[in-house]
Amino acid sequence: MKTDLVEIFQTIRAGLQPYATRGYTVHENSENGYDLYSEKNIELNGQKITKRFFAGVYINGDAVEVKINTEEFSTDNHNLTDFGHNKAGLKISALDDAKLKEVETLIEIISTNFKEKEWI
Repeated sequence: MKTDLVEIFQTIRAGLQPYATRGYTVHENSENGYDLYSEKNIELNGQKITKRFFAGVYINGDAVEVKINTEEFSTDNHNLTDFGHNKAGLKISALDDAKLKEVETLIEIISTNFKEKEWI
């Protein structure tokens, strides 16, 4: 069980980093934040979109926050914190193997959603 926030952050970031080779672009890569965006130019409802948040991990206060894009994705029946602006995710202060698997699965679901919507 990991309880050190830096160690939790680094573990989750390591799982997120391979997505940078799958078409996502790193926007923040610092000691307390790492996030990825899709920069595929698309038009949605007559509006041109040049970048869309995908996922990120951040040290924030006494927890590590894992945020995902929930645009056009239902978060009903999921134990997610609403971070606003089409973002939801998890606040983590202790990380075990089960919680890490939950994070990895959540990110993979969002990645699949991006592929299905042709956002990446």
